[in-house]
Amino acid sequence: MRLEPETRGSAPDLSGALDIATRQGSDIAPIDVSRDDQRLRLTSYVWADQEARLSRLRAAMELANETPFALEKADAADFVDAALAARRPDRVTVLFHSIMWQYLRHETRARIETALETAGRAGGPPIAWLRMEPSDTNEPFALVSLTLWPTGERRDLAHCDFHGRWIEWLL
Repeated sequence: MRLEPETRGSAPDLSGALDIATRQGSDIAPIDVSRDDQRLRLTSYVWADQEARLSRLRAAMELANETPFALEKADAADFVDAALAARRPDRVTVLFHSIMWQYLRHETRARIETALETAGRAGGPPIAWLRMEPSDTNEPFALVSLTLWPTGERRDLAHCDFHGRWIEWLL
């Protein structure tokens, strides 16, 4: 699968090696994309006239079937707590999410933010929090931002279309 949005602004240098050791995630109601009925259910959430989105979704489901990952039924804050407790010294732990933050309860968001800040400031292996979320419900785009620990430095990287049509780099 390859995302090819219209690019605006000066893109950062994204060359270099990236070794993804594990892929894990959580959802309170996970969908098993290896099952035809679940793939159909997920596809039904995309409007039929949005061919580009349907194509990306189909490619993502194929990739999910070919690439090992673990998806557990769990509360997001509980999942983050467990992931941070299981960090390995030879890896960067990356928490990534997109267009889901606004669906979490305020208490859950606060728990996740506190857990990341506490674990990041305590030392140990680095943590990265990469997210694509609306910064304001009145804005017609999402904000891609990155926070890195142990420093806790946050960088706003880009504005982007909610459905992957374009990205505008802010760097």
